Amino acid sequence: MKWILACFISLCITTSAFAFGISLGGFGVSNQNGSKSNTIDLRRIQQGFKLAQTLIPISDEDEDEVKLGRSVAAKVISRFGMDNHDPQSTYYINLIGTVIAQRSDRPNLHYHFAILDTDDVNAYACPGGFIFVTRGLLHTVKDEAELGAALAHEIAHVTERHIVKALQHSKLMKTGAQMAADAFAHGGALFDKMIDQATDSLFQGLKKSDEFDADAKALVYLDKVGYNYTAMFDILTLLAQQTKAGQAEVLNQTHPNPALRIKKLRKALKHEHLEAPTDIRLKDRFVQRNHV
Repeated sequence: MKWILACFISLCITTSAFAFGISLGGFGVSNQNGSKSNTIDLRRIQQGFKLAQTLIPISDEDEDEVKLGRSVAAKVISRFGMDNHDPQSTYYINLIGTVIAQRSDRPNLHYHFAILDTDDVNAYACPGGFIFVTRGLLHTVKDEAELGAALAHEIAHVTERHIVKALQHSKLMKTGAQMAADAFAHGGALFDKMIDQATDSLFQGLKKSDEFDADAKALVYLDKVGYNYTAMFDILTLLAQQTKAGQAEVLNQTHPNPALRIKKLRKALKHEHLEAPTDIRLKDRFVQRNHV
């Protein structure tokens, strides 16, 4: 069932970078032409409330990953800093990200979304559901569907555990299962090395196949929520244009060429058998809520 939880969230932000509580208020969604054809009925909105409010327990099997991801996220924040000058933009991104995450393959993780204080055009997904978008990316995308596409791509990196898998296949993890388990349980030098290894994977770039995989997953997640999933192609087109203009330098150092990603995504689309895309882009709401 396709749906968009069309509501704004009021977050009680504490001094912790990611500690927040959620209260929800809902309203219907209409397309850019003002048509009511895409309005979500009350029953579906109420279902959305219940899903969004289930961001609580983290299962035991995810505990180590979240511990690792929290430490990696701290390094990301240390490198760039947080852009907190407009809390409403942070609320808005958490709303969109939460809705998409709840329709992902790992809805029970407690996802966190934040804005980095840099004009680089990029986004980062740390293990365990800690996701960042840069101020530069928010200045690049044109509507809510494109922002959703960027978040869906990062959520897919989390659901597919791309950084975790890269760490598992590294030389560092050949220390043995028991030593690795002790490192997660008690910290120490080996755990610090794990954090550094995972952070390097984040900043230096994942395998091309992981990026292609995340693009394809993003299509599916956007479709499940109800956004126009062609926004994924549109954001890659924007990045391709920036590449030609010599912009988005950092992103291009860590990701495959956008033109190649578009080509791969078109092939992936043929295998997903998705229905015709909706017309939900929500540009007006994006412009109204994105003040970064």
